[in-house]
Amino acid sequence: MTEKELKKLNRYQLLEMLIMQTERADELQQQLDVMQKLACEKDFRMSNLGSIADAAIQVSSVFEAAQTAADIYLDAARKQAADIIQEARREADEIIARAESKAAVFSMIHKSNFGPHAK
Repeated sequence: MTEKELKKLNRYQLLEMLIMQTERADELQQQLDVMQKLACEKDFRMSNLGSIADAAIQVSSVFEAAQTAADIYLDAARKQAADIIQEARREADEIIARAESKAAVFSMIHKSNFGPHAK
């Protein structure tokens, strides 16, 4: 989604996106956990590893690669969530400022129509 499209979303939509991204990150973490377990089991079943030390090195590499991929994804998801929250706050501030401005105008109109010198 482009920045322009994100700016068109309201706060509720942005929060929904944040929730969806968080849920997706959780799903991916669960998938990663399963894949790590399967990779570990597969590595230990392989007979051509030669030794326990070789197996440990290979499993370690798989875990490192999986952890790196998970870290990259989670960092991106956190940044996107932070950007969404920042944009939602900015939009909320703009809405509040517009509302306060309109309230001030209505207050002035009310005072001029119903004030002490009104006819």
